[in-house]
Amino acid sequence: MKALLKAAAAVLVSLSFLAPVSVAPLHAGEAIDALNIIAAPSEPPAVPVIEPPAEPAVNYVSAARPLKVYFLNVGQGDSQYIELPNGKNVLIDGGPSKSSHSFLAQFMTMQNVTKIDYVVLTHPHSDHYKGLNWIFNNFTVGRFYDTKMDNTGAKTDDLLREQVKGRSISVSYPASGDTLDWDPSVQVKVLNSCPEPVQSDDGNTINNCSIAIKVSYQGTSALFTGDMEAPVESVLISKFGAELRSDILKVAHHGSQTATSVPFLAAVKPSSAYISVGKNSYGLPVPAIVDRLKAAGVKVRRTDEYGTQEVVFGAPAPVAAAGEFAFAQ
Repeated sequence: MKALLKAAAAVLVSLSFLAPVSVAPLHAGEAIDALNIIAAPSEPPAVPVIEPPAEPAVNYVSAARPLKVYFLNVGQGDSQYIELPNGKNVLIDGGPSKSSHSFLAQFMTMQNVTKIDYVVLTHPHSDHYKGLNWIFNNFTVGRFYDTKMDNTGAKTDDLLREQVKGRSISVSYPASGDTLDWDPSVQVKVLNSCPEPVQSDDGNTINNCSIAIKVSYQGTSALFTGDMEAPVESVLISKFGAELRSDILKVAHHGSQTATSVPFLAAVKPSSAYISVGKNSYGLPVPAIVDRLKAAGVKVRRTDEYGTQEVVFGAPAPVAAAGEFAFAQ
């Protein structure tokens, strides 16, 4: 303390020689305060803080996740599996086998599927619904989309519907023009169905009750047709016109001559077409239908030749991968 007082006094004495100053006697505390004032550095000028501009909100789920469609190699039958950008999934038809060793079962196991959010039965023919028996026995299903077509020539479709009812699964009967709320970033529109009760044992009539839907995501679309035939195609052309335009076409009725008419193909204008088909005695796909597609500049992929096909939406153009899921039956 004495050293500090002597230093303060020395400073004041030296300043007194510069100009006549009247200096009051300092107490110890005042001397220390004087030293602090003299030694204190001047504060730098305040620098204004510039806040960065707020970044726009981004939907990272839809931006980061694609939509994937798998045209499954289920043999002589029909089945497509869809993975939506929001993480939910869809199964359209289940193929002809309810075996735990079927193509469908192997695919689901490979994909680590434990739940199916939406199952669609396009129409009650066994090559489309038998595999759904295995699905309902082994998976939790969120919602089942069905028609009210009763195939009076078969009983197993009734058993499947009873199985759904026994598991308390929500059932919807969509109508033409309906939109399905599967994912807010994906547009799903129903083009054809039979939401009112009808009975028939005629194959063509049952085929024409097929639920047909168009799925669109980030500028790419796919049209799923079930087994609908040319008369329904004509109705859809009149009702929806240019709205039928789709990049990808699931060829109706396994490439039968009863579907994929010239006017319908001209309305859809697909760049790629997928035919779900296996060994059969019906001559499917009909060569004239395959030639018609190719003549229109459409890339044709058959599940019996290429295996299960994966198509990815959300890239600059649809990306297809061939033959990655070739299972042994």
